[in-house]
Amino acid sequence: MQRIRAQKLFLYILVFYWLSLLVATHIPVPIWVGKMEVSDKAMHFVAYMVLAFLMWFGTSFEKKADWRTLRPWLLTTIILVYGIADEFLQQFVNRSATLEDFTADVLGAAAAMFFVTVLPSRHAVMIPVTVCPVFIPSLVMSNLIPQNSIFEAGAYLAGFAAVTIIWIIYLSAVWGLKLKQVRLLPIFLLPPMGSILIVKLNAVLTNKPFGTPAILAAGGAVILTLIMGLFYVEHIKRVADENHLP
Repeated sequence: MQRIRAQKLFLYILVFYWLSLLVATHIPVPIWVGKMEVSDKAMHFVAYMVLAFLMWFGTSFEKKADWRTLRPWLLTTIILVYGIADEFLQQFVNRSATLEDFTADVLGAAAAMFFVTVLPSRHAVMIPVTVCPVFIPSLVMSNLIPQNSIFEAGAYLAGFAAVTIIWIIYLSAVWGLKLKQVRLLPIFLLPPMGSILIVKLNAVLTNKPFGTPAILAAGGAVILTLIMGLFYVEHIKRVADENHLP
């Protein structure tokens, strides 16, 4: 039942993401996108990697890709056909269609399919979750999120709170770890902090803004979310004890 609910959730996300991707690639490139200073090929790679992840999670959650069966070949073919059609149609909206862009699409999809081949979906899903905050500094760079503002702090607070919550759910549901056990707190702390390190390394390598205030906001979000998680777990336990529930 839990697998079915997760699969349905990813299907809903897939539909929203795919429609958004279709619209985004068939309108003139917004000025703020150019200011992000992110390689066009990198955007294509990430966009199709996420698309392939969502397609697999939405249709085959909890399963590895078994290339002896039809499903991974079928999904990969759908993505590649869509990539060809997407590049072809872009010429009608004054956007360039290049072999390099399509190659980036293919490599992105291939990366996602590699991960779902070697890892069950419940593990593979943590890869995009952990690395997705790397785009926040690019949004700050584009001025879509004003730098050194409450909006920048809010973006990091929300982003890393979400990453931490998903890691708590993953470690609790998949590995059976209990957040209320103090000795296990470092295990819950390390993955989201590792995500902050990934964002910092990417910012340094790509010359994006991710200074001390932003790092403090991100780290504060992680710690605050873990503390709130502790209180939430204790609240549930207290209610259960008061009502003599198992």
